[in-house]
Amino acid sequence: MGDVASRIPARNVRGVDGWGIYLAFVVALAPLAVPIGDYQVAILDAFSAVALAAFAIGVLSRRIEPRAPFLAAAFVIATGSLIAVVNAESVPAAAVALVQDAYLYVWFIMLVSVMRLRGDLVGLRMGWVAMACIVAIVALVGVMHKGNATIAGIVGPKGARATGTFTDPNMCADYLGMSLFIALSLSGHVGRLLRWGAVALLFTAIVATKSNGGALSLMVGLLVWAVVRARTRRLPLPVLAGAALLAVSVVLSAWWMAAGFGVADQQLKGFEARSFLARAGHSSEGRLKIWRQLEQTLQKSPLGIGPGNSRWVALTVEGRERPHSMYSKEAHNDYLAYAIERGPLGLLALLFLLWQAFAKVRFLWKRRSRSAAADRSAGALAAALAGALACSAVHSLTIERLHFRHYWLLLAMVCALAETARPLAARRSATAPESEKTAPPLALARA
Repeated sequence: MGDVASRIPARNVRGVDGWGIYLAFVVALAPLAVPIGDYQVAILDAFSAVALAAFAIGVLSRRIEPRAPFLAAAFVIATGSLIAVVNAESVPAAAVALVQDAYLYVWFIMLVSVMRLRGDLVGLRMGWVAMACIVAIVALVGVMHKGNATIAGIVGPKGARATGTFTDPNMCADYLGMSLFIALSLSGHVGRLLRWGAVALLFTAIVATKSNGGALSLMVGLLVWAVVRARTRRLPLPVLAGAALLAVSVVLSAWWMAAGFGVADQQLKGFEARSFLARAGHSSEGRLKIWRQLEQTLQKSPLGIGPGNSRWVALTVEGRERPHSMYSKEAHNDYLAYAIERGPLGLLALLFLLWQAFAKVRFLWKRRSRSAAADRSAGALAAALAGALACSAVHSLTIERLHFRHYWLLLAMVCALAETARPLAARRSATAPESEKTAPPLALARA
């Protein structure tokens, strides 16, 4: 065991260095790294090209030990994508998508390999939240500058939608929602006033985006966060089940009173008409039309039509989705896009990748709860990461977000923190007294 501890890099808690500066750039530029053009190039990619060259040199010289999480899933996705290229309407578009996939995965490997040596990434998470608060302020100021200076204007279905530093309000809501959970992960590192103040600011900005998908995914993410946080606090399952049943009963009772007796029916309809929920029907109608068109395409080519080819599907005159184009729109759904573009292999591999990400969060909590009982921030970290992943998974139902740089940054943080849990347990076990080394894990957690 002493040999294992001796191999743990001393850089696990080191200060600022070259890679630390690069990671700071990544966090700062993530909300500015909006993929543009057909090649989906972002500002951050210029810095990443230099970093990838340095990473390659470090790997070849054996100064950096690479880690490649999700390798099996990535291989299956690539296999399904190559098979689907046979049916591609646009081979150049498929080639661009494959190059983009390879670049993002290699960048992800570099991030995990570098981050895993930097402890709990507290400074990185703080920097992320600080930058997200700046984006939220920019988003709110932008909405107010366009005339929505009241609460009714921000929540209402009409008027300007907050975009922040992004080109699309849905992308802005995606980034801010993810950032909200990163803020929740700082329990034990940042005071309550600052932490909950940041959460309130980010929540307000998400509402200002008027993004239905962003709002739904945030609610699901917060529900997952609350359940996991309760479990990390060792609340008994009967208590959680009772609270869940009580909440469901209240919601069903309210719906029954409104639908059966008309209680507050006019007030609810008025709120729906005045809020951005009024946009939900129109938005879902447009997406359902796109999905029906792509479903017909899937029936003709069950093995996929090629990566990046959803928007190259030719439509009939009656089926046109845009007045000046005979081609379909993008799928606006990651799962449907993978099923149509990469076939069943791609979809199954994507779902397996998401399952692995949640499994890493569970591993992180289990390992730290057994080896570091005094670490009170471990539960908050696990719950926040689970909430962020759940929020992301649900938002993928309404937008295609797998090319967003901040999403891969989140996955890299999850994998790196799970890797950090391994040497942490080894080091504590190596330095523990002989009586504790022979004690079972549960006894150590209760010590």
